[in-house]
Amino acid sequence: MSLSAILLVFLSALCHSAWNLLAKSSGGPIAFMRQALRFSALCYAPVFLVFLFLVDYSPVYLACIIGSGLAVGLFLFCLSKSYQYGQVSVAYPIARSFPILVVTWVLFLWGVTPSAVGLAGILLIVCGCFVLPMARFTLGPDGFSPGNYLNRSCLWALLAALATSIFAVIDKYAAVHMPTIPIDLAIYSRINYVYLQNLVALLVMELCTLRLKQPYPKAHRYRALFAGVIFLISYSLIIMALTSDPVSYVVSFRQVSILITALVSMTWIEREVSAPRLVGVGTIFIGVVLVGLA
Repeated sequence: MSLSAILLVFLSALCHSAWNLLAKSSGGPIAFMRQALRFSALCYAPVFLVFLFLVDYSPVYLACIIGSGLAVGLFLFCLSKSYQYGQVSVAYPIARSFPILVVTWVLFLWGVTPSAVGLAGILLIVCGCFVLPMARFTLGPDGFSPGNYLNRSCLWALLAALATSIFAVIDKYAAVHMPTIPIDLAIYSRINYVYLQNLVALLVMELCTLRLKQPYPKAHRYRALFAGVIFLISYSLIIMALTSDPVSYVVSFRQVSILITALVSMTWIEREVSAPRLVGVGTIFIGVVLVGLA
């Protein structure tokens, strides 16, 4: 990965970690995510309108927006449900640490094979996620037990991971087909892409929550507003990085947000730091470094 891509992805990871921690600490993850999407759509509407007629809305561009937006919406909904049933330090890494799914999609669609170092890093990330659900290195409910993996939280997290692999590949395809010069047109195209993607994701969240017909607690307005503002910044930075760097490496290195989110969640929200989770986070960190150096 290039240095510029690493910086863009790291900044995106910080933003991503922030709004995920806010979602869990708000008390109602689903309502919070939906409210954050609403605020992001509202806050960035003026910027979108300014660039509205400066972008070429080709069929490929629009198709990528719809496909990616649907996947992002499903990802956010599944992640919210995972937070509803489990802890962030477990659910978030599982949802975000399966770049092997992205590699599989890439192999099938483009025939791109990661290097040995990159693949080793990706496998370490997956192994780290396997250790995370354990509270202790033992057999039983607090350690290795099928119940720690075969539960609602992990199931929703895996569905979120699948959605991640889909929109990551679509975003890569869209990024490389957007103009790179002149620089102003490149920026307009990517900002509007993320905004429209956000609108589609919001529609998916609204439809999913409407279909469930369940009462949800009200989201904290100012926290949701802050999350909405940084939400689009996070995805815009990723689109920029995807323009020039391989999708498998960008998506994998982005998992540095796992380190930040898991450690802050354990110390701030859950107030419990266990050895297996530290080992899991450390393993993921090594994997992230390997992917970044590949």
